[in-house]
Amino acid sequence: MTTRSTLHPVLTDRDGLAIIGRTRHDLMGIRYEGEPGGNTPPAPPAGGDPTPPAPPASAPQPPAPTPAPPAPTPPAPQPPAPAPAPTPPIDFRGDPNEYIRDLRDENKQRRETNQTLTTQVGELTQTNETLTAQNAQLARANAVILAAGALGANAAAILDAKSLDTKLAAVDPSDPEAVKTFITEAMESNPAFKTGPTLPPTSGGGHQGGQPPAAPTTLAGAVSKALGG
Repeated sequence: MTTRSTLHPVLTDRDGLAIIGRTRHDLMGIRYEGEPGGNTPPAPPAGGDPTPPAPPASAPQPPAPTPAPPAPTPPAPQPPAPAPAPTPPIDFRGDPNEYIRDLRDENKQRRETNQTLTTQVGELTQTNETLTAQNAQLARANAVILAAGALGANAAAILDAKSLDTKLAAVDPSDPEAVKTFITEAMESNPAFKTGPTLPPTSGGGHQGGQPPAAPTTLAGAVSKALGG
């Protein structure tokens, strides 16, 4: 009866020594000719990822800067004003004496026109000054009239007095105190500038009797009236 061996064959190295586990050369991928697995490329490491690592994500790009607004376009320069046309020279071919007389007449007309304008300006200025003085005089008179009643003064007598014209001309009509002082001094200097007392109205009524008897117009009527007839 043949007995089958159940022992596994033992792997030995070149020196006939038993090899337990993997040798250092085997771990390094070195194989010798005649050994199991010789000339066989080493297997890739277990669990290795043949896929190359993905490149790192690029950093976020900063936002593009906002472009500056365009500079305003300066206005186009204005062309210079054209120079005035020069006065053409006088081409006189007539009588020189006549030309001189014409120039004298033109100068005379200009002088007369200037004189007329000057006179008109003077007259207008004088008229304006007169109106200004009249307006001021009316303003002072109006101020005196308005204030005289409360002070018991006769405004008409004060305004008619020539002796008060100088003082009145110096009064400012817009100053009530100045107007009051002027009226008070005028009444103190002349009592005639004060208003007289006002008579009170009569308490009784008018005549309430009948019509008087008519006078006789004939001799017979007069005798009859005398006799009581």
